[in-house]
Amino acid sequence: MKCFNHPEREAVATCQKCGKGLCRECAEKFTPCMCAPCADQTRRSRQQEAQNKEEQRKQKYKEALVDTRSEFIKTAVSGILLGILCIWFMKSNHDGLTFADCAGYLLIGFFVPFGWKFLTYLQSFFPLSIFGTFWFWIIYGIVKFVLSVFVGIPAFIYQLVKTILTQRKIHRLE
Repeated sequence: MKCFNHPEREAVATCQKCGKGLCRECAEKFTPCMCAPCADQTRRSRQQEAQNKEEQRKQKYKEALVDTRSEFIKTAVSGILLGILCIWFMKSNHDGLTFADCAGYLLIGFFVPFGWKFLTYLQSFFPLSIFGTFWFWIIYGIVKFVLSVFVGIPAFIYQLVKTILTQRKIHRLE
Protein backbone atom coordinates (compact mmCIF):
# COMPACT_ATOMS: atom_id res chain seq x y z
CA MET A 1 0.00 0.00 0.00
CA LYS A 2 1.22 3.47 -0.90
CA CYS A 3 0.90 6.75 1.07
CA PHE A 4 -2.24 8.73 0.21
CA ASN A 5 -0.29 12.03 0.15
CA HIS A 6 2.97 10.69 -1.33
CA PRO A 7 2.23 7.96 -3.92
CA GLU A 8 5.95 7.28 -4.38
CA ARG A 9 6.35 6.20 -0.70
CA GLU A 10 5.29 3.00 1.00
CA ALA A 11 2.62 3.29 3.70
CA VAL A 12 3.70 2.33 7.22
CA ALA A 13 0.40 3.18 8.96
CA THR A 14 -3.23 3.91 8.22
CA CYS A 15 -5.50 6.77 9.26
CA GLN A 16 -7.53 5.67 12.27
CA LYS A 17 -10.63 7.40 10.92
CA CYS A 18 -10.74 6.71 7.20
CA GLY A 19 -8.13 3.98 6.70
CA LYS A 20 -5.98 5.82 4.12
CA GLY A 21 -2.35 4.69 3.89
CA LEU A 22 0.26 7.01 5.42
CA CYS A 23 4.04 7.11 5.07
CA ARG A 24 6.31 7.59 8.10
CA GLU A 25 6.37 11.41 7.67
CA CYS A 26 2.55 11.69 7.38
CA ALA A 27 1.96 9.19 10.20
CA GLU A 28 4.05 11.23 12.65
CA LYS A 29 2.18 14.53 12.07
CA PHE A 30 -0.83 13.79 14.27
CA THR A 31 -1.51 11.75 17.35
CA PRO A 32 -3.47 9.55 17.09
CA CYS A 33 -2.35 8.59 13.60
CA MET A 34 -4.60 10.40 11.10
CA CYS A 35 -4.45 12.00 7.71
CA ALA A 36 -4.58 15.82 7.51
CA PRO A 37 -8.27 16.08 6.44
CA CYS A 38 -9.41 13.76 9.25
CA ALA A 39 -7.21 15.59 11.78
CA ASP A 40 -8.75 18.93 10.70
CA GLN A 41 -12.24 17.49 10.93
CA THR A 42 -11.51 16.10 14.42
CA ARG A 43 -10.06 19.45 15.54
CA ARG A 44 -13.10 21.35 14.22
CA SER A 45 -15.43 18.83 15.86
CA ARG A 46 -13.68 19.26 19.24
CA GLN A 47 -13.78 23.04 18.93
CA GLN A 48 -17.50 22.90 18.13
CA GLU A 49 -18.14 20.65 21.15
CA ALA A 50 -16.18 23.00 23.41
CA GLN A 51 -18.09 25.98 22.04
CA ASN A 52 -21.43 24.19 22.57
CA LYS A 53 -20.49 23.32 26.15
CA GLU A 54 -19.51 26.93 26.83
CA GLU A 55 -22.83 28.16 25.39
CA GLN A 56 -24.73 25.67 27.56
CA ARG A 57 -22.80 26.79 30.63
CA LYS A 58 -23.59 30.44 29.89
CA GLN A 59 -27.27 29.62 29.31
CA LYS A 60 -27.51 27.75 32.63
CA TYR A 61 -25.80 30.64 34.40
CA LYS A 62 -28.21 33.12 32.80
CA GLU A 63 -31.20 30.97 33.76
CA ALA A 64 -29.97 30.85 37.36
CA LEU A 65 -29.67 34.64 37.36
CA VAL A 66 -33.20 35.01 36.02
CA ASP A 67 -34.44 32.60 38.72
CA THR A 68 -32.81 34.82 41.36
CA ARG A 69 -34.60 37.87 39.96
CA SER A 70 -37.97 36.12 39.71
CA GLU A 71 -37.62 34.78 43.26
CA PHE A 72 -37.10 38.34 44.52
CA ILE A 73 -40.19 39.51 42.64
CA LYS A 74 -42.31 36.65 44.05
CA THR A 75 -41.15 37.44 47.58
CA ALA A 76 -41.85 41.15 47.14
CA VAL A 77 -45.36 40.47 45.79
CA SER A 78 -46.11 38.12 48.68
CA GLY A 79 -44.83 40.80 51.06
CA ILE A 80 -47.13 43.42 49.53
CA LEU A 81 -50.09 41.05 49.81
CA LEU A 82 -49.23 40.27 53.42
CA GLY A 83 -48.91 44.00 54.13
CA ILE A 84 -52.35 44.64 52.63
CA LEU A 85 -53.72 41.78 54.71
CA CYS A 86 -52.19 43.37 57.84
CA ILE A 87 -53.84 46.71 57.02
CA TRP A 88 -57.19 45.04 56.37
CA PHE A 89 -56.98 43.08 59.64
CA MET A 90 -56.05 46.18 61.67
CA LYS A 91 -58.66 48.35 59.98
CA SER A 92 -61.39 45.84 60.80
CA ASN A 93 -60.35 45.93 64.49
CA HIS A 94 -59.59 49.68 64.82
CA ASP A 95 -61.57 52.53 63.31
CA GLY A 96 -59.07 55.35 63.77
CA LEU A 97 -56.05 54.17 61.74
CA THR A 98 -53.98 56.97 60.27
CA PHE A 99 -52.02 56.88 57.04
CA ALA A 100 -48.80 56.41 59.02
CA ASP A 101 -50.31 53.40 60.80
CA CYS A 102 -51.32 51.84 57.49
CA ALA A 103 -47.88 52.49 56.00
CA GLY A 104 -46.24 50.91 59.03
CA TYR A 105 -48.42 47.80 58.81
CA LEU A 106 -47.72 47.58 55.08
CA LEU A 107 -43.97 47.74 55.69
CA ILE A 108 -44.15 45.18 58.49
CA GLY A 109 -46.04 42.81 56.23
CA PHE A 110 -43.69 43.54 53.34
CA PHE A 111 -40.53 42.59 55.22
CA VAL A 112 -41.88 39.38 56.81
CA PRO A 113 -41.44 37.11 53.74
CA PHE A 114 -37.82 38.23 53.29
CA GLY A 115 -37.08 37.58 56.97
CA TRP A 116 -38.98 34.29 56.92
CA LYS A 117 -36.92 33.02 53.97
CA PHE A 118 -33.69 34.09 55.65
CA LEU A 119 -34.62 32.39 58.92
CA THR A 120 -35.63 29.25 57.04
CA TYR A 121 -32.24 29.30 55.32
CA LEU A 122 -30.49 29.62 58.70
CA GLN A 123 -32.69 26.88 60.11
CA SER A 124 -31.26 24.48 57.52
CA PHE A 125 -28.00 24.61 59.49
CA PHE A 126 -29.78 23.78 62.75
CA PRO A 127 -32.53 21.33 61.84
CA LEU A 128 -35.41 21.01 64.25
CA SER A 129 -36.89 17.68 65.06
CA ILE A 130 -40.19 17.06 63.35
CA PHE A 131 -41.52 15.87 66.67
CA GLY A 132 -43.01 18.43 68.96
CA THR A 133 -46.24 19.27 70.61
CA PHE A 134 -48.90 21.35 68.96
CA TRP A 135 -48.12 24.28 71.24
CA PHE A 136 -44.42 24.05 70.47
CA TRP A 137 -45.11 24.59 66.77
CA ILE A 138 -47.58 27.41 67.45
CA ILE A 139 -45.05 29.25 69.64
CA TYR A 140 -42.28 28.48 67.15
CA GLY A 141 -44.34 30.00 64.31
CA ILE A 142 -45.14 33.13 66.33
CA VAL A 143 -41.50 33.64 67.36
CA LYS A 144 -40.33 33.08 63.79
CA PHE A 145 -42.93 35.59 62.52
CA VAL A 146 -41.83 38.27 65.00
CA LEU A 147 -38.16 37.67 64.22
CA SER A 148 -38.99 37.81 60.51
CA VAL A 149 -40.14 41.41 60.87
CA PHE A 150 -36.78 42.53 62.25
CA VAL A 151 -34.58 40.23 60.17
CA GLY A 152 -36.62 41.06 57.07
CA ILE A 153 -35.31 44.61 56.73
CA PRO A 154 -31.62 43.70 56.23
CA ALA A 155 -32.64 40.57 54.28
CA PHE A 156 -34.68 42.75 51.91
CA ILE A 157 -31.79 45.17 51.42
CA TYR A 158 -29.42 42.29 50.74
CA GLN A 159 -31.83 40.72 48.23
CA LEU A 160 -32.43 44.07 46.53
CA VAL A 161 -28.70 44.67 46.03
CA LYS A 162 -28.24 41.08 44.87
CA THR A 163 -31.09 41.46 42.37
CA ILE A 164 -29.67 44.73 41.00
CA LEU A 165 -26.24 43.12 40.55
CA THR A 166 -27.90 40.09 38.96
CA GLN A 167 -29.75 42.34 36.51
CA ARG A 168 -26.45 43.94 35.50
CA LYS A 169 -24.92 40.52 34.90
CA ILE A 170 -27.90 39.51 32.74
CA HIS A 171 -27.48 42.64 30.61
CA ARG A 172 -23.75 41.95 30.24
CA LEU A 173 -24.46 38.42 29.03
CA GLU A 174 -26.91 39.63 26.40
